[in-house]
Amino acid sequence: MLYLRWLETSRRFATKPAVFDEAGAVSFGDLAQAVEAAPKCSGPVVARTGGISFFVDVLRAWRDGVAVLPIEKDAPPPVLGRPPSAGVVLVKHTPGASGVPRGIFLTGAQVAADADRLVNAMELDPAVPNLAVISLSHSYGFSNIVLPLVLHGIPVRMVPVPFPRIVEEAFRAHEQVVLPAVPSMWRAWQRAGILTGAPVRLALSAGAPLALSLETEVFEQSGLKIHNFYGASECGGIALDLTTIPRVSPDIMGTPLPGVRLIVSDEGRLRVESDAVAQGYEVSRSDDLLGNGIYLTRDLGFIDPGGVLHLTGTTGSAINVAGRKVSPAKVEAAILATGMVRSVRVRGIASADPERCEEISATVELAAGATLDALRSAASRHLQSWEVPRHWT
Repeated sequence: MLYLRWLETSRRFATKPAVFDEAGAVSFGDLAQAVEAAPKCSGPVVARTGGISFFVDVLRAWRDGVAVLPIEKDAPPPVLGRPPSAGVVLVKHTPGASGVPRGIFLTGAQVAADADRLVNAMELDPAVPNLAVISLSHSYGFSNIVLPLVLHGIPVRMVPVPFPRIVEEAFRAHEQVVLPAVPSMWRAWQRAGILTGAPVRLALSAGAPLALSLETEVFEQSGLKIHNFYGASECGGIALDLTTIPRVSPDIMGTPLPGVRLIVSDEGRLRVESDAVAQGYEVSRSDDLLGNGIYLTRDLGFIDPGGVLHLTGTTGSAINVAGRKVSPAKVEAAILATGMVRSVRVRGIASADPERCEEISATVELAAGATLDALRSAASRHLQSWEVPRHWT
């Protein structure tokens, strides 16, 4: 299903640029040829970010009817508790709100439903590229950047790092762009003064709470309205703020996307019903509700009389570091694996920088002869940079 849609996309836009990177532009036709020439898959494909090969790996997996597991270019391969079941085309490996890493299994119909919903709601246009400043392996980047390229012909401008000067150079290359980002990036760009006059047709923020002060300052200084976007790996896009002026309350998420039904459970948890809800987890727990078009989130909130969604908290244990969900269990396991501690407890603490949301704190009992400096160094070899605790006691 997804590959047939890709073939339609690649033929329709064959001569148009699909991916812009430091080496130039790769057309849809060139990308299609690279996929056709790629070796046959013998099982699920691990697609690593970092270049055109990422898109080729995603598409060759769907060409051969197997699942793809997108990950960061330098991340260790994910270990699944069970193989993807028949019909699963995408495995999102994420700690989610629970804080325990798990794979989320999605079918082609569920993947397509999410992409189609976002493209239509955001009015994405093949003439306006997405700037890829967020990770393409995470649910936010995959849904907002990879899928619109594959299924709708929305080109992608790769940005190697989201530094203000690099992003400003990307601005100069296009008349208009769509820019999905996280609050910490918006703050850095606002402080650098690159948003005034920027050719941003649609500015999106997700992954972490968007501070009202940041949204208001950007609007007052540059006239750019940042639109809060809310979604989950388990079900894709949920709600979007499409208003034209800054919000009046930080808990406002926007209105449900078309085709998404929201219900608040008796305990205040948000329940999502849509055709983009995943098939299920690789390993289920007793408190999960995921599948058959229904996902019970661990977020708390309410829907006001105007139909606007407000989030007031969460029951989850994942640590939100500048829009990235970090598993406390994974960090604890990595620290224990060093052999340099007798015990460890990892938790999230509020960051002094509101755009970072939280920071990771590790409380450890060192083994005999071990030092904190040596432990930090050893742990960093087993963790991504954003997973390494900033605070040690």
